[in-house]
Amino acid sequence: MDKREFAKIMSKIEKEDSTFSKKAYLDTLSFPPNIVGREKKTEELARFLLGYKQSYVVPLISVYGRSGSGKSTIVKFVCENLGVPYCFVNLRKAKTVFGAANLILAELGKPNLKSAQGLNLAIENIGNSIISVLEQEKKNFFVIVLDEYDVLFHDKRGRPSDFVYKLIVLEENLRSKGLMLCVVTISNNVLSDYEFDDRVRSRIGSSEVFFGPYSKSDVLDILKERAKEAFSMTIDGKVLERCAVLSSEGHGDARRAIDLLRVSAELALSKNEKLSESHVDTASDELQKDRIGKVLANASYHFKLVCGALARITYLTGEPWHSTSVLYDQYCKIVQKETKPLGYRRVSELLTELENTGLVVSQTSSKGRHGYGTQYKLVVSPEMVGKAAFPEWWNGVVKAKVEHEASEKLSDSFGMGFTKRRSNLAKTLDKISQENWKRYVGSE
Repeated sequence: MDKREFAKIMSKIEKEDSTFSKKAYLDTLSFPPNIVGREKKTEELARFLLGYKQSYVVPLISVYGRSGSGKSTIVKFVCENLGVPYCFVNLRKAKTVFGAANLILAELGKPNLKSAQGLNLAIENIGNSIISVLEQEKKNFFVIVLDEYDVLFHDKRGRPSDFVYKLIVLEENLRSKGLMLCVVTISNNVLSDYEFDDRVRSRIGSSEVFFGPYSKSDVLDILKERAKEAFSMTIDGKVLERCAVLSSEGHGDARRAIDLLRVSAELALSKNEKLSESHVDTASDELQKDRIGKVLANASYHFKLVCGALARITYLTGEPWHSTSVLYDQYCKIVQKETKPLGYRRVSELLTELENTGLVVSQTSSKGRHGYGTQYKLVVSPEMVGKAAFPEWWNGVVKAKVEHEASEKLSDSFGMGFTKRRSNLAKTLDKISQENWKRYVGSE
């Protein structure tokens, strides 16, 4: 390749991009120009925070829901339009309790502390910084927003509950000075099941705003607005409708819906074709493959096993929803004998992490006197997940199912009873034994 050939490539791409008038409107990382479909959630959050005008705010507001449901966008929108100073930090950048305190200090323009200086000093510095900001702006109310809040609770050594307690005590100290502070947490954990001390639970109350997935109509409205500004031509309504249907049925994630529209348009342009529904379907398949590959490429061994367990039981039974206990049993069956399996609770946490990636969805339902139970379902085909996690092992799973179906047909021809056929099913499905598993999958 020489400069002239590269110039031709650039010319081709620039010609394709001319179809876009403002491609930045399809940027999923930037703040949206307008808020669509979240008016009620905006009102719920604003109602909690506007209490400061009556000299009262709740100590902690829990904002939670699926990834891409507009949580961070709405919180930023409300805080920016509330007219009070606020501090917004993403705890995924910290991953530890002390790191979270340093993130807040950095956002307030203060130097970080060393861990040896202790959390108490960090909280004290946060409080002094908030007082300085409020005095400078002549306000009496400050908001701390902790995005990706659930990440904090992976730090068992740092005692996350103690960190939250110290923030609440800071709020009490500020109120004695006539100042108010509210902590807003944003989390993907729809169960909000954190290990708080009783002293924390009794102080934070139960002020929460739940964001469900975007509905089809919401996604369609968002796409219409983005498409109107992003493209120099009018996009067929059927294309937008198809993007909305796939997104609402699969995940309800507005960011991924916008990304699907962009990739579909780029695919059509690369083929010099008019954007159609078929391009959307092709782009959806490609995005799913890319997403699964990226998620599993850097995943831990046990994370892959949990993915494999869900894919395996879904593929073999044909049933989409599976409980935590069933998935844990599947996980234990495919763990190597030489590898110690994780505990039930840790596997449950991995399932939550898996849901946060967008590959699965969950539903929690009542089991009567047995309490509540959570079930999980893949939003992509089990074949796609199995091949991405452990390709050779998955070929064995497919082979076992084919052999079972063949034997079942033979049994039917001889009039074998249902109970015996079910017994044969169990034996056939367990054909992927520990010995076969060792051949295909390495340990950590």
